Amino acid sequence: MNTPVTDRFNSLPDYAFPRLRTLLTGLEFHGQTLDMTIGEPKHPIPDFVQEILLQHLHTYNKYPPVDGTESFQEAVKNWLCRRYDLKDFEAQGRIIPLSGTREGIFLSTLAICPSDKNGKQANVLIPNPFYQCYAAATLACNANPVYLPATRETGYLPDYTSVSKDVLDQTAVVFICSPANPQGATADLDYWCAWLKLAEKHNFIIMADE
Repeated sequence: MNTPVTDRFNSLPDYAFPRLRTLLTGLEFHGQTLDMTIGEPKHPIPDFVQEILLQHLHTYNKYPPVDGTESFQEAVKNWLCRRYDLKDFEAQGRIIPLSGTREGIFLSTLAICPSDKNGKQANVLIPNPFYQCYAAATLACNANPVYLPATRETGYLPDYTSVSKDVLDQTAVVFICSPANPQGATADLDYWCAWLKLAEKHNFIIMADE
């Protein structure tokens, strides 16, 4: 069941944007083009941002703290308490800044997902369509990606009732994206509760990508 690390990473699929560039190679475009691929900013930096950056240039001669500044930690904590009505929330060690969502999703999956469960290759349930990082992280763990349709028929979210007991018993991680990307569907409380009950029953972790 153990796969050499080199083979494991060689099996990763090409990322979406290089594939898209390959598809567009050689095509002739007429008029002004609007690049809607990687989401790179195209607008000028707001004046107030430039002013703040200039005010703090003297602090750029050292690495920032891994956990972020105290003011950043406090701001995130306050937002979480407002957003989720948390009481007595202790932020220490629970808020980790990232350079991007892919970093957090990929590394978190590597940290929590075993390559096998109950003596067999572990499953990772992934909504389809999906953020490609889900699949890349799954394959990097040598786990088995199981793609769950998130179509109009399922309300654009994975249908938990369609997953068999055998698949759930081998499942280590489930990715739920709400609002769904790219469909925009939002999971309600009943939907979350149903997945949480399955997670407790079948002993898997839910990765909530909001």
